[in-house]
Amino acid sequence: MSIATASTADIRETLLQRVSILPPGYCPKVLDFIETLTEGDDDRENWSDEQWEAWLASNPPIPLEDDPFFTPEHIERIRQRSKDMKEGKTKVITFTPEELEEFWEEMERSPEEAKAKARSRAYYRTPKQS
Repeated sequence: MSIATASTADIRETLLQRVSILPPGYCPKVLDFIETLTEGDDDRENWSDEQWEAWLASNPPIPLEDDPFFTPEHIERIRQRSKDMKEGKTKVITFTPEELEEFWEEMERSPEEAKAKARSRAYYRTPKQS
């Protein structure tokens, strides 16, 4: 799967620019994370479960409620959408890993066609499918 990605230097620069808006307690965590973004870093896609667990232990995720980029209204919309999906009130598009790879390849060639094809596969999930 080929997805356009930003260089590590661009990611570092963006994080450094945005760290100034975070509460002071987050700055050391973000700066530590920036330091982990080194060129030629280990191929994380091939990490073992133990390596991921060790990384997560030293880099715990920020709870959504504490993330300064999400407003309470946004969090409520996310919760409502999740509830609607579980109750079968909104359409769901599921992909196998192979279908997802095909979707991203199609997105590179023809984004509108890929989106239309994905929408045509959408269905309302019943509560039993949740």
